[in-house]
Amino acid sequence: MKVLMDVQPLSSGHAVRGVGMYTRFLLQALEKLENKNDFEIFRSGLEDPSKVDIVHYPFFDLFFPTLPFRRKGKTVVTIHDVIPLLFPERYQPGKKGKIVFLRQKLALKTIDAIITDSHASKKDIVFHLGVPAEKVHVVYLAANPYLQPINDSQADVLRKKLGLPKTYVLYVGDINYNKNVPQLIKALKYLPRHVNLVCVGKNFVEQDIPEWKELAAQVALSDVADRVKFVSDVLSDDYETLAGIYSGALVYVQPSLYEGFGLPILEAMRCKTPVIVAKNSSMKEIGGEVAIFSGTEAEDFAEGIEGVLNLSDNKREEMISRASKWEKQFTWDKTARETKKIYQLMLEK
Repeated sequence: MKVLMDVQPLSSGHAVRGVGMYTRFLLQALEKLENKNDFEIFRSGLEDPSKVDIVHYPFFDLFFPTLPFRRKGKTVVTIHDVIPLLFPERYQPGKKGKIVFLRQKLALKTIDAIITDSHASKKDIVFHLGVPAEKVHVVYLAANPYLQPINDSQADVLRKKLGLPKTYVLYVGDINYNKNVPQLIKALKYLPRHVNLVCVGKNFVEQDIPEWKELAAQVALSDVADRVKFVSDVLSDDYETLAGIYSGALVYVQPSLYEGFGLPILEAMRCKTPVIVAKNSSMKEIGGEVAIFSGTEAEDFAEGIEGVLNLSDNKREEMISRASKWEKQFTWDKTARETKKIYQLMLEK
């Protein structure tokens, strides 16, 4: 079985986003499974597509033509989520985007299998894209395998180096509407003044877009400018720094209105930091019984953070231990093996 992986996300703007991480870590794990007798994985550009059995597109865009109509052999595509279709008033594609959306839906009809990250995403893909449920396969992802927790003294050194506050709530990710970051900023109003917020992501810089303006407005309205630190210059492959930021946090919060998966949830657990997640979408699956679940309003997040702040050392360690065991169930080796099984099913049909 010869499989060709389209690696466009590794050389585009997606390289530092979730799609790039998925492509990179899945490909590395699949390459470890290679057995020249029954399985080979190739990267696009290094092999003639007509000479492989399966082509895997590890990404799908609703409003850009990412799927070709003409293909040879079997085809699998990974659709991580359909978030823009869940919040149409906030993600408007325009006339051209609407036309491309219809094209993409037609192209999906010729796909042999769809992989997605969670049962929540599968449900939405079936409903909004009109594909048969039996064609959609759920394969969970895993945390960045290169992240390793650091001890308190190491975290303190890194904190001072980066100019981070002593006690901080952490968020890692983008500023899209569904991320709900303004409500997390507002939560500071209801917390003791020594509690701060650190937001890590390349888009936490001043820019002329609605999402940034909403963040800036909330900082001003809540009067917390001196308690919010935006960190935009930590690269996604700077694993040591990122792990240190996770490890040094009081708690990690995923405030999203919707997530197709939520990789930072598992990354925080991997770095032995308590996690609060909004109780919706895939986060109910990924948080399991070890995350603290919350509503999506500022007061909800504040209540959860206050609870973590008041934990005894023993209770905090117990929470971290349970989450660490849970996170270890998610591995890229497991993701690769389950993906390979889907390839095999496609060839048997």
